[in-house]
Amino acid sequence: MTSRKGSIFRKSAASTATLLAATLSLGLSGTASGDVEQQSGANESSAAPAPAEFTPIEQRYWSEPHLRRVLGDPVDTEYDTNGMSYQEFQHGWMYHTEDTDTHEVHGAISDRYESLGQHSNYGVPITDELPTPDEVGRFNHFAGTEAIGTASIYWTADTGAHGVWGPVREFWGQTGFERGYLNYPVTNTADTQEGDGVYTHFRGADHAGASVYWNSETGTHSVRGTIRELWLSMGAETSWLGYPDSNEYSVPGGKRSDFQGGYIYWNSSTGEATAYRY
Repeated sequence: MTSRKGSIFRKSAASTATLLAATLSLGLSGTASGDVEQQSGANESSAAPAPAEFTPIEQRYWSEPHLRRVLGDPVDTEYDTNGMSYQEFQHGWMYHTEDTDTHEVHGAISDRYESLGQHSNYGVPITDELPTPDEVGRFNHFAGTEAIGTASIYWTADTGAHGVWGPVREFWGQTGFERGYLNYPVTNTADTQEGDGVYTHFRGADHAGASVYWNSETGTHSVRGTIRELWLSMGAETSWLGYPDSNEYSVPGGKRSDFQGGYIYWNSSTGEATAYRY
């Protein structure tokens, strides 16, 4: 749980209300929180008390029965700090700022959000959990921070939940997010071994694997398939090839990717990839 040191404590009317609410079992299908299906949630028939003024979080929570089913009961009070309000529930969190409005994050995506540092590192959610256009996964977008830019967490049953941010996320978006050739992330965006770049591994639309690497000298590029396999086996950016300096492109007889120190050529006839120095 994110530290609340320096937060302004304020009793939530929603917390008081749930002391009066009986629990009942409710299905939570269609979310990334399959692990909480059929567990107790806030009682739809329970009436919230009538405080002098609802907060934006309380207003959404008590006016949307589906949201109460997804999040379950409040487990802590609502906190305000630096213009941001947030509250923890059984299965997730709700956040509010004037700029981003009020949004929830729950289930597996919420778990990943917490493990990545929550709002301290990823900023507040700027969407609720939503289905992906291909109807395979779920996602939340986040405001991010000055250090990482806008961020997202994507989940599927096969890949789990992973966070993508910064230049890697921007590149992924330009390729069509999960509907493009990179498909879904299978790792979080992380620093490279030398600490002078960032990367994310993806499943690849053909499930053959793909990666996106960023470095201040080379920019952001993807590496795919057999070329990627060879590059990774050589040590990736720590090898004499260095960082990718192009995306994969077609050449006579196959495919090629350029790197700082050379290139890798894939022969379509043999299926083999070979690395060459400049």
